[in-house]
Amino acid sequence: MKKYECAVVIAPNVSSDVLENTTKKCKEVITSRGGTVTALDDWGKRGLAYEINYHKEGFYHFYKFEGNKDIIDELNRQLKIDENIIRHMIVRDEYKVAAETKTEGTDAGERKKEEG
Repeated sequence: MKKYECAVVIAPNVSSDVLENTTKKCKEVITSRGGTVTALDDWGKRGLAYEINYHKEGFYHFYKFEGNKDIIDELNRQLKIDENIIRHMIVRDEYKVAAETKTEGTDAGERKKEEG
C-alpha cells in the first residue's frame, strides 16, 4: 500500500456535530476499503490565504493514511459532493518514498564537491 496525505478545509460556519461527522466520514471511507489512517492532525479554525465561496476562514484537518487507488477515487468523490468542504487535496507522501530510495552520493551538496 502507498502512503498518502489528505488536507481538508471545512466551512467555518458548521456546527461541532457536522465537523465530527465529516471527520468520521473521511476515516470510514479509508478504513472501509482496506486502508489505515496513521495520523490525524486537527489545526482548528484558521484564516484562508484568499477568500473561497465568501469564506475567509476554515477548519483545517490533515490525514495521513495508507491505501490504494480505489480509496483515493472514493475519497475524492465523497469530498467533492460534501457541501461543507470548501477545499481538499490528496497527495502521495513523497517524503517517505524519497527517504526509502535515497542512495549515497546523490545529495546536491555532494554533487557540487565532485564538480568543483
